[in-house]
Amino acid sequence: MKLTASSRDTAIGRISLLCSEDAICALQLPCRAVAAAPPAPGSIAETAFEQIEEYLAGKRQLFQLPLRLPDSSSFAEKILRTIAAIPYGSTVTYGSLGPARAVGQICAGNPLPLLIPCHRVVPASRPPGNYLGGIELKARLLDMEHRVSGGRQ
Repeated sequence: MKLTASSRDTAIGRISLLCSEDAICALQLPCRAVAAAPPAPGSIAETAFEQIEEYLAGKRQLFQLPLRLPDSSSFAEKILRTIAAIPYGSTVTYGSLGPARAVGQICAGNPLPLLIPCHRVVPASRPPGNYLGGIELKARLLDMEHRVSGGRQ
């Protein structure tokens, strides 16, 4: 499978994508993003960047993109699919999804942050909790979603 890297500056900083011909395989947030060529016109990456920008502007609540999860345990895949279904503007606790420590490790290894919104998973005791993009970014994303959605939980 041929993979293509692309990157773009966004409202939260440079984001990188790794895509196959038919799906997004990885997203790197600004703290880990690498410089790469801009996405090719008409590519999945270009569509993804457009939807990410709409999301960051508060104009998109649901991504409509083909995603490819890496081979992982069925438990990890189940957790990531459950996280993908958390509604915009809502949060759930790590412990509500399974053993909190295991869920936290799965979130920390999420290859598609934003697209699989692990920022919506918070600790029961002290939100917002850790985030692979940094605590400040997690708080910023949650605040934006809360404001746009009218504060539903």
